[in-house]
Amino acid sequence: MAVYELAIEKKQPTCGGKSPTSCEITTVTTDDPMAYVKSLEAGAEIELVSEEDGVILIRAERNGLWVNYEFTED
Repeated sequence: MAVYELAIEKKQPTCGGKSPTSCEITTVTTDDPMAYVKSLEAGAEIELVSEEDGVILIRAERNGLWVNYEFTED
């Protein structure tokens, strides 16, 4: 299994003066980043946006709100 640094950027509704995006960074172990995102985002449209220089960017979209998952291999 591969170890990735995972940056998660979420677009959220703008209300109450909150930032329109939130970011989180974590470490995950997986052999398949796409399957990992599908397990978190059941029912969302999921697409591989880019895969270059060891960075895999996957976007999940539901109801006009998106979440970017950026996997960087450790």
